[in-house]
Amino acid sequence: MANISIYLNDAASKSNSEVLTDSLLNHLYRHQLNFRSPKDLDELEENLKLDVQSDCEYIFSVGGDGTANTILQNIQGSDIKLMVIPTGTANDFASELGINLNIEKIIKIFQYKSYQTVDIVKINGKYMVSNGGIGLTSNVAQKINDDRKKFKGFKGLMKLTGSKIYPLYFGKELLKPLKTYRFNIQSKDYPKLETTIEASIVMINNQAKIGGNFLVAPNTKNDDGKFNVTILTHTNRADLMNTTLKMYRGEVVENDPSLISFETDKINIMSLDEELVYFGDGEILAKGQNFEIESVPNALNVCSYDNNLIYCNSLSLENLELM
Repeated sequence: MANISIYLNDAASKSNSEVLTDSLLNHLYRHQLNFRSPKDLDELEENLKLDVQSDCEYIFSVGGDGTANTILQNIQGSDIKLMVIPTGTANDFASELGINLNIEKIIKIFQYKSYQTVDIVKINGKYMVSNGGIGLTSNVAQKINDDRKKFKGFKGLMKLTGSKIYPLYFGKELLKPLKTYRFNIQSKDYPKLETTIEASIVMINNQAKIGGNFLVAPNTKNDDGKFNVTILTHTNRADLMNTTLKMYRGEVVENDPSLISFETDKINIMSLDEELVYFGDGEILAKGQNFEIESVPNALNVCSYDNNLIYCNSLSLENLELM
C-alpha cells in the first residue's frame, strides 16, 4: 500500500476535480490517498513540507505546468515520486513524460512502477523542469497569465484553444515592432567570442518542445546533466517569423545565422539595459537584470510512460493469470 498525496488545482483550464477524484478513488482504493486542495500558496507549501517530512511516497499533481512547478520547488532532492496529471493548457512536462489525461494510462504507469529520475534547472534559487527564458517568449507567457486573471471568460477560451493559445499570442506579439535586448552571456560553452549580444529571445530548454508544438531544442534531454540555450538574434520580424514558424511545424531549423544554440550546465545572463522577467514552466521564477542558471542533475523522481516496461509487466501479469 502506497502513501499518496493528491494536489488538485481547480483553476487549471481542463480541470474537473470531482470526476478525477472519483476515478482515482475507484482505481487506487487499496492505497492511502490524501486529497489536498490548498486555499493559498502558504497552505500548499505547508502541506508539501509535511509530505516531505512524512512517509509520503508519491505526489500526484493535478493541474498544469505551473502546478507541477510549485510542487517541484518543495520536493526536489527528496525521494518522493511526482505523477503529473495534466489538466492545464500546454502541459509541456507531462507531454515529455508521455502522459496525457487518460486515467487508465496513468494508473498503468503507477501500477507498473514506471518512473525515472530527471535533471532540473536552477534560476536564481528557483527551479524549473521544462522550458523557460526571457524576452519575447516571456512577454507572451506573462500576457496570457495576466489575461487569465483579468478576463472572466478567458478560462473557457483556454479550454477551447488548449496549447494553441501560445502561437496565437506569439503571432500577435510579432505584429508589433520587434523589440531586442542587449545581453552579456557568460558560459564556458558559449560558441561566440563576443560576450555581448543583442537578441529578442533567450530560451533555456530542458526538453525539446515548448507550448505543445514548438520544436526549439530537438536534441535536448532532461537526464544528461545539461540544458539547451537557444538565442534568437534576428533583426527583423519576417526572419524571426520564418524561424519560429518552422519550429511550430516541428521542423529542425538549420543554417540560420541568427539562431545560436548550444548545450551547457551553467550560464550567467545579464540584461544590460533593463530589468526582465524570467518565465519557466509557465510561472514567473525571477525578475531583475542578472540570471544565474545551472543544471541540477538527478534532482526529481517522476512517473513516466515507458512502453517497453509496461508491455513486459502486462505480459507477466497475463502469464500469472494463466497459471
